[in-house]
Amino acid sequence: MTSAGNKRGNIQRVHATMEFGEGHAVQVLELTSGIRAIVESGRAVEQLPAARIEVDAPPDGGAKAAGERANDDEFVVRDAGEQEWFRNTFCNGAQACVQGWDWAVCGTEWAVGSGTGIAMVGSEGTRNATLTVSVWECVCVGPFCIGGHDCFWVENWQGLVVPGHWLSVDTRPSDNNYLRWNLDGAGGDTQVSLAAKYR
Repeated sequence: MTSAGNKRGNIQRVHATMEFGEGHAVQVLELTSGIRAIVESGRAVEQLPAARIEVDAPPDGGAKAAGERANDDEFVVRDAGEQEWFRNTFCNGAQACVQGWDWAVCGTEWAVGSGTGIAMVGSEGTRNATLTVSVWECVCVGPFCIGGHDCFWVENWQGLVVPGHWLSVDTRPSDNNYLRWNLDGAGGDTQVSLAAKYR
């Protein structure tokens, strides 16, 4: 399992790591920002996931989008069965599910106490993609918030999604907040999927 820190420089603490077989593992993390995360990865189609254990709204809250194929004349062998498996496995009960080429993004429609983003890169891919989890944060501009609030997305976690694999990140902000998941970099000739479940 590959995991990385975050743009803020927050150091993550690994509370536990569980291995379920070749390429299938779970990590329980805590970031110094107070956010807790459960990260799980596995092989597409072959490995199912293990059992799951008031702010200013962002301008693109709840947005969903995915990349489109760049060149229709290009011939590449793709496994549509993986995409169907992803829809059947992860999109049932999800508030967002997008599939496309190269990249996908989705976010929560309201401030949440927890949310899970699940990403998959098609086995036809030749490049790892990056899954990023961001949290919408607002800070006071001046003393006693006299100047109002300044709000922005803060990247809190980043990990690699290997072609033919899925990666799940369950994020629990310290306070209810908006979350956004961004999958990027698989390549224009590679199918990607991204689902989000939150409450």
